[in-house]
Amino acid sequence: MLRQQLLRAAASLHPLSRISCLQTSTPALSPAIQWSASRFYAAKKKDSKPSKASKSDDSSAPPAEFDMTKTKAKMQACIDRLKQNLSTSITIGRANPALLDKVLVTNEKKGGHGSGVPLSQLAQISAKDAQTLMVVLNDEDFTAIAEKGIRDANLGFSPLKVDASTIKVTVPKMSAEYRETILKSISQIAEKHKTQIRELRGAARTDVKKLKIKSTDEVRRIETKIQVEHDAFIKEVDAAADAKKKEVSAH
Repeated sequence: MLRQQLLRAAASLHPLSRISCLQTSTPALSPAIQWSASRFYAAKKKDSKPSKASKSDDSSAPPAEFDMTKTKAKMQACIDRLKQNLSTSITIGRANPALLDKVLVTNEKKGGHGSGVPLSQLAQISAKDAQTLMVVLNDEDFTAIAEKGIRDANLGFSPLKVDASTIKVTVPKMSAEYRETILKSISQIAEKHKTQIRELRGAARTDVKKLKIKSTDEVRRIETKIQVEHDAFIKEVDAAADAKKKEVSAH
């Protein structure tokens, strides 16, 4: 009511006086009220900011873990291949078509380049008796280079061309010289599979680095686990090779 009366009175005054009247007609806020208002708006502004707790905290995420399962499976596959290789390619004094599985035939007419073709893909191989293998080529043009491939494989066999498409391969009886050749071959096969296991260990270590694990203790723990598995599989290779060597030496 008082405010309305003041406004009517101000309307009849000079413009400058009117402004002065309006300014003085509105009661000023007390310092206490001004302080309370400023605190209220400051608190409201502060509450409007997103809290740190509401933000996603990556530090709460579980640390990356290395999966050893795949590496162990690959190492075990190396052991399985080793045992199969020793049982098929190392035959003690008896003819077996699998003895020629590693023989590769290279077409010299094309310059002899490339890794060659397995003999088993070019011929029919069978055991005639305990000491003789018969190799019948599907194409007689490959007979000569197949004979050379058998000789170059350094298996200790004596290939002999019988006719245009047939080769006779004599498997020697267990002599001291042939025994040494077999023992050397076993060592070479074992070392090949050891190398594969070492390469798998290296690949596993590389995978661990890719995880970017911050804890050095955790990295050391994982690498120790990888080394333990590596050592166990290397021992399996040695055990399989030693067992085969013992079998050969007994004859």
